Amino acid sequence: MIPKRKELPPPENIPLLETVKKEKIEFIFRRERRRRQFYGIYFFTMLVAIVLCVTVLFFGTDAFETVSRLFSKDKAEDSQNDEKDENGNEVLDGFLLPGVQTDFSNNESDTAKPSDGNTDGQKPPLTIQTLYQFNYNAVPNGEIPIIPMDLSLTSYGAAYIYNSTGLKPNTEAMLERAWGNDSSVEYLTAASAPLVLVVHTHGTEGYSKDGAISYREDTDSELARSTDPNETVVAVGKELSNALNSAGIPSLHCTVMHDREQYKDSYARAEETIKQYLERYPSIRLVIDVHRDSVVKSTGELVRPVTLVDGQAAAQVMCVVGSDWGGEENPNWEGNLALALQLRERLNTKCERLCRPVYLRSSTYNQELAPYSLLLEIGASGNSLEEALRSVRFIAEALEAFVPNL
Repeated sequence: MIPKRKELPPPENIPLLETVKKEKIEFIFRRERRRRQFYGIYFFTMLVAIVLCVTVLFFGTDAFETVSRLFSKDKAEDSQNDEKDENGNEVLDGFLLPGVQTDFSNNESDTAKPSDGNTDGQKPPLTIQTLYQFNYNAVPNGEIPIIPMDLSLTSYGAAYIYNSTGLKPNTEAMLERAWGNDSSVEYLTAASAPLVLVVHTHGTEGYSKDGAISYREDTDSELARSTDPNETVVAVGKELSNALNSAGIPSLHCTVMHDREQYKDSYARAEETIKQYLERYPSIRLVIDVHRDSVVKSTGELVRPVTLVDGQAAAQVMCVVGSDWGGEENPNWEGNLALALQLRERLNTKCERLCRPVYLRSSTYNQELAPYSLLLEIGASGNSLEEALRSVRFIAEALEAFVPNL
């Protein structure tokens, strides 16, 4: 009789073998996934390189530089708390767009020269051709150029806006919007009740010295800030308010520098100020927050948005319109956008290239408080105060057509 075979217990290494098999499968999977990721990154990099090469080939290095700056902007700058970026520039930093740059290559033909008949050392009369010429050789060693540029983009049409939101407004229809003629507004105007309030959320924003062609980076001149109201946008706001009053539009000017003690939360402080004015003067229909822009090329060169008006250099203007795209309530944004578009059209009709495209943003910038609000960037840190003041008269004249009927 053959004895039954004694059944042995399963080997202790069976679970270990299953584990090894499982780990081997996972290893193969991870290796395959890494391979796919590598090829994905490789092909994406090659695609970007091809796009950049084509951009430079067809549009030149200036367009490449412009696009690089536009898309390298910090997306967090829409925060209404007004944090400065790593370069110290403010929230409402300027923007450059393809096709707006003049060729500023360092060629002899690009430099402004006196006419042959000019022997007295005086500068030749300024023309639109010589306005944007720049002599890099005149920039002192160690200083960074301040480049004159035309940022008006008038060739794009009056309905064009720079839109950093997902909103899709009908700007063509907004250009045709009619403004009502309220009899109560006529009464308020006749009674000298204020219709316009001029404020400064960033009252310390200043300008470059008149005639300056460069700045020293180590002195932070590009920020152009001052606590002297005679050297900043406060002086520009005063001129605007006076011009509106002279035109028969009752206006008030708030000289408080809401960023004087601290830059952060300056919009929150300005909000309280605006509310106090509106409570005391319910007749106010339009609040204008006067700023100056800051536009810096990717090379660090400061931009001076400028045009020629009556033979003199004048700072270009930009309207910034807040919206409700960021989640804050702003039921007035469409009316504000319509006003900004028509103001730009009127300015550029009167003075060619004076007004840049309207900038539609996601934050509200306190523009939900009054029936109508505008944030005006009058010039930039590369402009002089004198150039900004030259633009004010035309802004006031353009507003005359709208304010009484708002």
